[in-house]
Order: sequence, then C-alpha cells, then structure tokens
Amino acid sequence: MQQPKMIVLGLIAQGYCYGFEMERFIDLSKMRFWARIGKSTIYKALRDLLKTGEVTEKKEAAERGPGKAVFSLTKAGNNKLVELVSEALSSRESVYSDRIAGLVFARGLPREIALAELEKSITGIGLAIEYVETERDQKDESSTARIVLDFYKKVYQAEREALIEMKAVLE
Repeated sequence: MQQPKMIVLGLIAQGYCYGFEMERFIDLSKMRFWARIGKSTIYKALRDLLKTGEVTEKKEAAERGPGKAVFSLTKAGNNKLVELVSEALSSRESVYSDRIAGLVFARGLPREIALAELEKSITGIGLAIEYVETERDQKDESSTARIVLDFYKKVYQAEREALIEMKAVLE
C-alpha cells in the first residue's frame, strides 16, 4: 500500500492544490490519528508524484517571497488514485494494535505487574475515548473525519473491553 501517495492524490482530487492546504486539512481532520503521514511525507510524496508524471506543478506569483506551487492531477494521477483507493478498499489488513499484542502476553508477566499495566492501559484508552468524542462533536455531521472518529471510538471501546476481560482473568 502506498498510503502517502493515495492521501496526496486524494487531497488534490478533492481540491487541496497547495501543500499548505493539504497540511491544514490533515491537521483539521485529525488524519494523523489514523494515517502514518508526517509533515515532510506530503512533500516527499509530491516530489515522487511529479517525477512519475502523476501530478503537475504550476507556480503562482506571490506579492512577497517565492510563488506558491499549485498541484493538479494528470490522467496518470487519476488512474493511480483509482488503483490505490481500490487497493485500500479491498485490503484484508485489520487494525493493528500494540495494546492487543501486549494483552496477549500480559499473562507472562508477574501478576501484580500485569494488573498494574492493564489498569494503566484501560485508563489511557478511557482518555483516548474522551478525546475522540470531543473531537467528533466538533465535526460536521456528514464529515469524513466524524466517520473515522466514530470508527476509532468503537475500536478503542473494543480494546478496552478486551483489557478489562484480561484483567478479570488475572484477578
């Protein structure tokens, strides 16, 4: 999966044609909550997409400083976006969680340590659920960010339930 390229192509397709607009959208939508895309990743993906001819760049004049780069998709870029979105939607990869990996091996720890670590994790997930709910309530009812935040709330709730069950087994 070429997630950064899909994200950048998708953002351009949705009208985010400047790097700073893409960065702003990523921040406002809390995309880094569910996607591994660093600040420099956007610009690396843009450079790679320019090299492969999947996006074009046009410089816009500015009153001060260097002009802004305006990016647009080429036909090859549109085709690549279709390919990457199709690949992503047909993925059989599940949500990866370090917490669940820790849960699997918690029984191998001394009981007191396992219980303490499980309790810390349960508390932390509770805080994450509160954060997701707060962020979600600030989003438009139909926004993609709200849909993604609802998904992660359910994931966190399921992880929390599993940790509570493991804690009960160890008590």
